[in-house]
Amino acid sequence: MSCLTVRDLPPRTLSSLKTRAKSNHRSLNGEILFIFEWIADNGMKMPPPIEGMMDPVVARQKSAMDSLIGTCGDKRRMNEIIDDIYAKRTLGREVSL
Repeated sequence: MSCLTVRDLPPRTLSSLKTRAKSNHRSLNGEILFIFEWIADNGMKMPPPIEGMMDPVVARQKSAMDSLIGTCGDKRRMNEIIDDIYAKRTLGREVSL
């Protein structure tokens, strides 16, 4: 297999690659190979963003949602809440087509 050396890689770029690798449970080398293979297969379209590198607006929205999680005051377990929702559902009205 061929070997590639990258010189003068900016620290911010290296940090971003390490974040991507960690989020995707890959080594740094594995993440770089994944990106190269993705570009080779998909043209210049970059791989989909991962949680550690999302758009700032999306990051703020996610942070707001995370802060709301667990604040509803319901002490029941998730399965109990889901069962309750299903129990209270109605069949709805009949529709003839």
